[in-house]
Amino acid sequence: MVVVLVLFARGSPPAVEPGLTVAAFDIGSGSTRLLVAELDACGGTMLNVLDRKSVPVPYAADLLESKNGEFSGAIRATADQQMAKLTSRASEHGAEVFVGVATQAFRSAGNSASLLDGWRRQLGLDVRVLSQDEEARLGYLLVAAKSEAEAEPLLVWDIGAGSQQLVWQEPSTGRWAHVNSDLASVTFRNRALAVLHRPAEQSSPNPIVEEEVARLQREVLEWLGSAAVDRVAAVVGAGYQVVGIGGVHGASLVNQLGLADGEPITRSALAQALAAQLGRTDEEIGGAYADTEVVNLILVSALMDLFGIEQYSVMGLDLTEALLLSLDESCQPDA
Repeated sequence: MVVVLVLFARGSPPAVEPGLTVAAFDIGSGSTRLLVAELDACGGTMLNVLDRKSVPVPYAADLLESKNGEFSGAIRATADQQMAKLTSRASEHGAEVFVGVATQAFRSAGNSASLLDGWRRQLGLDVRVLSQDEEARLGYLLVAAKSEAEAEPLLVWDIGAGSQQLVWQEPSTGRWAHVNSDLASVTFRNRALAVLHRPAEQSSPNPIVEEEVARLQREVLEWLGSAAVDRVAAVVGAGYQVVGIGGVHGASLVNQLGLADGEPITRSALAQALAAQLGRTDEEIGGAYADTEVVNLILVSALMDLFGIEQYSVMGLDLTEALLLSLDESCQPDA
């Protein structure tokens, strides 16, 4: 499968030649992922994966605390430092091209362009800010390219730190269909802080107790709206295969449920994991994302109930691989 989205409006994507080593960056609202790979020509094939790295950079959390809708000086400094480390790491593997995509936080921040311009000038990193539709479709095309069940209609469900996308194609027309929102990990955590009346100085809703769960589940329906819920439920009811991608599905839930590769996420497994996490503090939960782990379980379990999803599969994918595929769009194989 060839990705047909044009990602770099300022010019053509870099020419893909056999053996070209590319550093691809997926700059999400809560973390930045790096993939360094040696590419084949014409086909988007990764001949050799040289490195993968993910680092937490809380852009969405910073922006939600902003008074002026811009990234703070502190997060900019952290981002500059992390990106310098990651590009240096990629260079050590022989990367010749540095490209990236950025998502929700960069769509929202008033000063994101200046941050990206600095990386372009200082690090040689060319980053495109994706619209939410572009983000959804790029994820869909990557899942479709790697899916073994090509004949089955596909619903791709992506939840990150700052945004959520559900995307599918209508079987009869091939037209794209979307349900996009900002109901996501960090944004829902912040809603939980307000709904549960946590003290202003508290940045985590934990510990969350059983009687508070239903209140947060009601917030999910109110936030997304019944029209959007009904639309997705109809697609699920029509037999679409649901595949989850993004940090909430592929990292938070997979880790909390202790899933092996290929195991589906089920309602019963989510309920058990949630019961085990209730009443626990961040310190007891552990990890860099402890403040969102419990609300992630509540969010996804509520959405599964609303959408009528009994279980769904997860693919541990991010947009770095999709970005590498997109570099191949102008490649013309020899006749």
